Amino acid sequence: MKKNDTITVIAEDYTNEGLAVTRADGMVFFVPGLIKGEEAEIGITKLKKNYGYARVVRITKPSEHRVDPVCDVNRLCGGCQLLHMDYEEQKRFKEDKVRACFRQNAGMEADVMPILTSGHLYGYRNKVQVPVQYRDGVTKMGFYQNHTNTIIDYTYCHAQTELSNQITKRLKSMFIRLNCSQEVRHVLIKHAHRTGEIMIALVVRHWPFDQAEELKEWIVREYPDVKSLLAIRNQREDNVILDGKEYVLYGRPYIEEELLGCRFRISARSFFQINPYATEILYSTALDFAGLTGKETVVDLYCGTGTIGMLASRRAKKVYGVEVVSDAVKDANINAQANDIRNIEFLNMDASAGARAFIRSKIKADVVIVDPPRKGCSKETLDAIVTISPDRLVYVSCDPATLARDVRILTEKGYTVEKIQPVDMFPNTVHVETVVLLTRQNT
Repeated sequence: MKKNDTITVIAEDYTNEGLAVTRADGMVFFVPGLIKGEEAEIGITKLKKNYGYARVVRITKPSEHRVDPVCDVNRLCGGCQLLHMDYEEQKRFKEDKVRACFRQNAGMEADVMPILTSGHLYGYRNKVQVPVQYRDGVTKMGFYQNHTNTIIDYTYCHAQTELSNQITKRLKSMFIRLNCSQEVRHVLIKHAHRTGEIMIALVVRHWPFDQAEELKEWIVREYPDVKSLLAIRNQREDNVILDGKEYVLYGRPYIEEELLGCRFRISARSFFQINPYATEILYSTALDFAGLTGKETVVDLYCGTGTIGMLASRRAKKVYGVEVVSDAVKDANINAQANDIRNIEFLNMDASAGARAFIRSKIKADVVIVDPPRKGCSKETLDAIVTISPDRLVYVSCDPATLARDVRILTEKGYTVEKIQPVDMFPNTVHVETVVLLTRQNT
């Protein structure tokens, strides 16, 4: 068996990345684009000692769950990895992924609740970052192909809103017409679904450049819903995008969005959940798990612009939010004032330092809510949470693998898993959001 050989296989299962797991002659082959149960001819693309990778040559027995992808570049782009599956299979894959992560990383057979969905399969994203590339007189705008610096041009991204797609397409034409493509590194668009407000941030090499004023005037004239037009001068050579001096070209340095009865300010660098429809489900679930009665003190670690904490404040006695990004903390304080919320305080420090600060203060926290980045919580943060010893811990996670790893540590230190609820924040992709309720054992 060698590279480029063609073999016939049956898809037995999936990896966490959505690749089909197949076997032939004692070897395991990982194949993108196959559905569990399908028989296919595959062409070997890479061989290791005990496993390899392959591509689909021909599907000989298709699954009843196979559909034609709505996107013509999804295989090259790699952003929406599950577009070949119907939604029932996508949901099954994500529930099984959460179970598998808990089995592998927490050593437990998890009782995973049926995944919650919003009904919005397309056009759900409120943010897009599009890299711009200018080489040999050619301008490209699209997304990076997986594990490469190759930009895949697209005409329409089905995860973005109609307006975001239109702005991206017309900006590319303007960059070409004004001959300024070489000055632009990325375009960031934030589109608030509830209020309709739009932010456009141009990440540029220099500011201003020769055509900057004409470009600005065109954007303002063509898109009256743009409430924030920014330039961010970034001269770094790495992949950090939103770094450098920020210039407000038009409007204000933020847009506003509504969520579950509260209004939130969103700046270019502050985090806000990507899918507003699923976010309402996610946060409502987290608050239900918290079991607030109006008497509790809540600590919200990794609080971002204060979304979960502010929503919790309406049901709690006192809320403390902890966030390391200073711009997000500024937005959080303004958000609390704008919503007339007076029982919340925000601390600008990382999660572990914030948790240790609560230990020193001897404030009794009844509930701790954590919503960490993909890498999960640090060991220091988990140790501090255990020392704080809340009755209930609500863990919101965008990566079930690191979630399960952290849950194992917490269960070893006296907490019990009560509920595991996945939420489909990113339809058509392999990503899944999960909310876990842990309670402290009476010891």
